Amino acid sequence: MEVLRYVISDTSLPWWVKLYFTLIFALVVFVAVNLAVGIYSKWDSTPVIIGISSTMTPIEQIPFPAITVCNMNQAKKSKVQHLNPGSLRYAMLQKTCNKESNYSQYVDIQQRDETFPNFIFNVSEKCADLIVSCTFHQQKISCTDIFREVFVDEGLCCIFNFLHPYYLYKFKSPYIRDYTSSGRFADIAVDWDPIAGYPQRLPSSYYPRPGVGAGTTKGLQIILNGHVNDYFCSSTNGQGFKVLLYNPIDQPRMKESGLPVMIGHQTSFRIIARSFEALPNIRKIHRTKRQCIFSDEQELLFYRYYTRRNCEAECDSLYFLRHCNCIPYYLPLVYPNATMCDVVHFECLNSAELQIFDVKSSQCKELCLTSCHDLIFFPDAFTTPFSQKDVKAQGSYLKNFSSDYIRNNLAVVNFFHTENYFRSNVRTSYTGPTEYMALTGGIMSLMIGFSVIFIAEIIYLIFLILTMLFLLLL
Repeated sequence: MEVLRYVISDTSLPWWVKLYFTLIFALVVFVAVNLAVGIYSKWDSTPVIIGISSTMTPIEQIPFPAITVCNMNQAKKSKVQHLNPGSLRYAMLQKTCNKESNYSQYVDIQQRDETFPNFIFNVSEKCADLIVSCTFHQQKISCTDIFREVFVDEGLCCIFNFLHPYYLYKFKSPYIRDYTSSGRFADIAVDWDPIAGYPQRLPSSYYPRPGVGAGTTKGLQIILNGHVNDYFCSSTNGQGFKVLLYNPIDQPRMKESGLPVMIGHQTSFRIIARSFEALPNIRKIHRTKRQCIFSDEQELLFYRYYTRRNCEAECDSLYFLRHCNCIPYYLPLVYPNATMCDVVHFECLNSAELQIFDVKSSQCKELCLTSCHDLIFFPDAFTTPFSQKDVKAQGSYLKNFSSDYIRNNLAVVNFFHTENYFRSNVRTSYTGPTEYMALTGGIMSLMIGFSVIFIAEIIYLIFLILTMLFLLLL
C-alpha cells in the first residue's frame, strides 16, 4: 500500500513506472480477493468436518447392541395346515407368506374375534421355543428373561436389549409389549440416549445392558432351534434365521438389513462400535449444510428420540396412512386413533408397497437427516459348520441331542465386541470466526500489506477529502 501511494504521489517518476506498479497492484488485489473468496466458498460448502476424538471410549459406557432374532419360517405348519381356502384366516395366511391372493372377496366379512396382528402372534413361533439357550458374560440366563416378542416387518421376532417402551415411545400402542422380565432376577429398565448416555445412578442389574468386555466369553451366545419339520413358508428361499444388530433406540428393519444365520452352523458376529458426536458450535450452522440433526431440534410423532431410522419409519407410516387409511402392524402408530391394517386393507397394501418409493415418500425421507449424536454397530460375521458324527458337540445344551438333530435344526450364534475401547467420530465446524479472519487476513497481508490500521487510514482519508470538499463548497 505504501509503495502504491508513493508511486502515485511522486510526480518525478516516469509514467511507465507508475503504470507498471499500478498494474502489479491490480493483479495482486485480484489474486488476494480470489483466494479470500475461495476460503469463504470452502467454508460455505463444507462447514462441518468429521474428526477423531482424542479420548478413547470404553464399551462399558455404551449399551450392548439391541439384537432382533427372527425365524425365517413365517407360520408353524401345525398351526395353519388345517385352514380352509376361502376362510378369513386363510387370507391372513396368504398375506403372511407373501403369496398372491384375491383379497377383495373379504372386504365385506365382519372382523370378529381376530385381527391380523393377533393371527401372526398365534401362528408364529414364540421366543421360548425359538431361543432355547442363552449365555451372557459366561452366565446362563433364562432366554425368556432377556428376549421378548416384537412385531417387525418379517412378522413376530425376538428382541434383546431394546429400550423400554416407556422411555422410547410417546404413547401406548396395543401391540407394544413390556420388555421387563418378571422373574426373580429381573433387570430394571433405565433410560439411555446417545447424548446423555446412562443415568448417573444405576441399579445393580438393568437394561439396556452395557458391554462387558472384548471376546466371546464376555459376549452373548444363543442357541436357536428352527424346528424344520414345522416349516410352512419361509421369508426367503431357504431355512434358517435372521438377526439384526442396532442402536437400542432405533426402529429395526429386518427385511432390509437382517443378516442370515444358517441351521447346522455356528455363526459369530464380531461387533465393531462406531459413535458419532457433535460439538455445540455447529448448532448455528443450518441443518441442511451440516447434514445432521440434534435430538432436540426435531420432534417425532411417535418416538421420543430422534434418529434417522425412526424418522424414516414414521415417513412409511404416514405413507400407508395416506394411501390406505391404515398403518401396518410393524410400523409406528404415529396417531393414537389411527387404524391398524387388516384383511380389508390387503389389496391396498400390496399396491402401496409397490409404490412406496414415490415422490412424496422420498421427499419425507430426504428430510430425515442423520442424527448428530448416534451409535452404530457394524457386525463382522463368520460361520463354521457343526462337527461330524464322530465328534462330540460342545456345550451342555447340545449334548442332549444327536448329531443329526443338531445339524438339521439348531444354530449357535455368538455376539461379542472385538475391542475394549473405541474412538468416536466428532463433528465440528470447519472454521470459526477467528480461523476465518486469520486465513483471509494472512492472505491479504501477504499480497497487499492489508491490515485493520489500513482500514482506519482509508476512513480517515475519506473523511479529510469530504471535509475539504465541504469547505470548498462553502
